[in-house]
Amino acid sequence: MRIITCDTYEELSKKAAKIVASQITLKPDSVLGLATGSTPVGMYSALAKLCKRGELDFSEVKTFNLDEYYPISKANKQSYDYFMRKNLFSKINIKNENVHIPNGETTDPKKECEDYEKQIKASGGIDLQVLGIGQNGHIGFNEPDASLNSYTHLANLSENTISANSRFFDTPSEVPKQAMTMGISTILNAKKIILLASGANKRRVVSELINGGINTSIPATMLKTHPDVTLICDKDAYIGAKLGIDIGGTNIKVAVIDSDKVVYKCHFKTGATEEKILSSLIEKIKSINASFNITTVGIGTPGIIKNGKVTSANLPFSDTPLQSIIAKETGLCTTVDNDANCAALGEVVFGNTKDCENIVLVTLGTGIGGGIIMHRQILHSNNNMGEIGHFVIQAENGRPCKCGQHGCWEQYCSMTAFIKDAKQLALENPDSILFGMIKNDKLSGKDIFKAIDCGCEVAQKVFDRYVRYLALGINSLVNIFGPDAVVLAGGVTEQGDKLLNPLKRLIKNDIRIEISDLQNDAGALGAAML
Repeated sequence: MRIITCDTYEELSKKAAKIVASQITLKPDSVLGLATGSTPVGMYSALAKLCKRGELDFSEVKTFNLDEYYPISKANKQSYDYFMRKNLFSKINIKNENVHIPNGETTDPKKECEDYEKQIKASGGIDLQVLGIGQNGHIGFNEPDASLNSYTHLANLSENTISANSRFFDTPSEVPKQAMTMGISTILNAKKIILLASGANKRRVVSELINGGINTSIPATMLKTHPDVTLICDKDAYIGAKLGIDIGGTNIKVAVIDSDKVVYKCHFKTGATEEKILSSLIEKIKSINASFNITTVGIGTPGIIKNGKVTSANLPFSDTPLQSIIAKETGLCTTVDNDANCAALGEVVFGNTKDCENIVLVTLGTGIGGGIIMHRQILHSNNNMGEIGHFVIQAENGRPCKCGQHGCWEQYCSMTAFIKDAKQLALENPDSILFGMIKNDKLSGKDIFKAIDCGCEVAQKVFDRYVRYLALGINSLVNIFGPDAVVLAGGVTEQGDKLLNPLKRLIKNDIRIEISDLQNDAGALGAAML
């Protein structure tokens, strides 16, 4: 199934009209299957304009309408016969004998349906079928659990459909309880099909059509068995609520994005085992989906991710097929990526660098992590990309790193390294204010900055050296990637201008340096946008 997404209903209508016009241009005697309802009205208007301008000729075209209420008079303004003549046929140069609509006035609906099917076959079959989709997934008046091998027939309308269509009648009681409709088999016999979906009330069914399997409870899913189907939908129908999940060693953070706004956030404890993490994720996703009608799930996790499988030193994941498990258990389209990549995406979409196309995120924590965004997309490779903490900044006599190298940036600018350096220098200077900050053989980053505020020269020396190493790494990243901005996150960035001002003096090319205003929320927000 090909999917075309449009920003607006007007764009949807023009795209659909262009496809129909192309069909007629290539085959002037095309047989078209046409739908009614509010969704195709814009398309019919665009086709009528093309015809009026002499750009499209309907003189040899034959049409077969998808359905008609039963019983109903052709003169009734709610009949599909009236609808089609008002919205299309009266505005184009089609011959009346080439227009076919089930007769809602017939006294023998069964025979009418059988004759209608014969007429379609006698015309050589439908070249292009236009469809809308109901809120319950019906196409034509083929309601949920309809027969999969039905042809044109008399169908009983569901309460859902009657309720949805009652807006066109003065009272719900006036809505006919039956309709003559092409069956699933008739529709699937068309050579090409375009399916139109517009409006937020179609989000759920469009999501299930795209992400779910083939089942009779959503009749439109039968279109997946057809070789040439194009779904054209507007932004409201296609883009529903997005769920972002950031799996950390201690907590799992969750964010729901709807229409580019954060509508829900929460967090819960990370399980100790793979089984507990997976079960809690599945339970939480299902619960949130019940409230927000989620269309996609994005998950950020530490570790190496290949083909949706996760291996992480910080979580009980070893080649765990996280993506396929969550998708299967929740029925939702799921994407998994590295947590630092997700945080970088969160920054460029929601953070103070959302005006940028290209950024590098540097997270200064226990280690150094990062993500690279180019043209507002995560920069990926077939291997483990973005391990910016492990490029070498001190080649000779460099500090040993867990990765097996010496002199990695992480060994100089992570918070672990910063505190280790400060403690060592404090022990070498027992008369210093910094030394007095050590309690129970422990020192924190906040202790170091307290010492600096108190005028401690030893603490200042540690910090100055830290900033020089930090600038050295950032300058290298700038030379490699040429970003619009570098974003810094992590505990040390709480110092704000105390960190930024000396750092900027050492950065080349006047590159823009920002401190994340999202911090720990960036991962879940970015995951939602995967």
